[in-house]
Amino acid sequence: MNDAEFTELVSRAMGSATPRVWSLLVTMFGDLALAPQARLSGATVNAITAAIGIKPEATRVALHRLRKENWIESHRNGRQSRYELTKMGRTETKTAWPRVYGAASSDVTAYLVLNDPSSSNESLPERTNGISVPIGPKAMVTANTLPTDHQLALVIGATNDVPQWVSDKLCPPEVQRASAELVTRFAQLSESGALDELTLLHRTALRVVVVHEWRRLILRVPALPEHLYSDAWHGTACRTLFLKLLSRLPVPDMASLEQEIEGD
Repeated sequence: MNDAEFTELVSRAMGSATPRVWSLLVTMFGDLALAPQARLSGATVNAITAAIGIKPEATRVALHRLRKENWIESHRNGRQSRYELTKMGRTETKTAWPRVYGAASSDVTAYLVLNDPSSSNESLPERTNGISVPIGPKAMVTANTLPTDHQLALVIGATNDVPQWVSDKLCPPEVQRASAELVTRFAQLSESGALDELTLLHRTALRVVVVHEWRRLILRVPALPEHLYSDAWHGTACRTLFLKLLSRLPVPDMASLEQEIEGD
């Protein structure tokens, strides 16, 4: 496969939205260098981003930003820099890991929590965390079970019909549309025989794009049971295709990848 054909494959995976480079690097380090003391060389980072279509200047700016924000740290190895996640970076990545790579949250119980309307407590914030979403001034859907004397918590089971307006609060229509677009792109990729013709570098670069696109989508919705979402949410199909794609785009042996890059 030549570079032009690979560029087309990346475009198919990425869609029309240009990724933020620093966010793509967060995905790259979290996917390829999560193990303790795992490091990516500057040459490896630049080769992967260049294969995706990102200019070296943009990669350099993004690396600087991540160092400044204490997400990654750099180490000199002769004349070359090597980068690794900081303790904070690894902690944040491990927190998100089950959402990105794991199964759906089937063992999570959702609750409708109602605040006492006569209470003088302030209204709930727009979004308290990844598993609590306000649906009104005194009501939220959450997987946290910490009701106070001013709250009533009711279980929302799989057999409960959730009104569309509640589903849209939990998973907004723009996220539903994004899931429909992603499932189409992932389906096209999974049917492509071109995946079996990739070099190790191209396979790794495409893997980073695929993980990034899924990560961007799944972290936009709370970690609540998916039966609460509208039928327009295609997260289940996206996850199935995502895992299928990862089986065809496995994590590379980093020594072999670096050898291939240095050989070029």
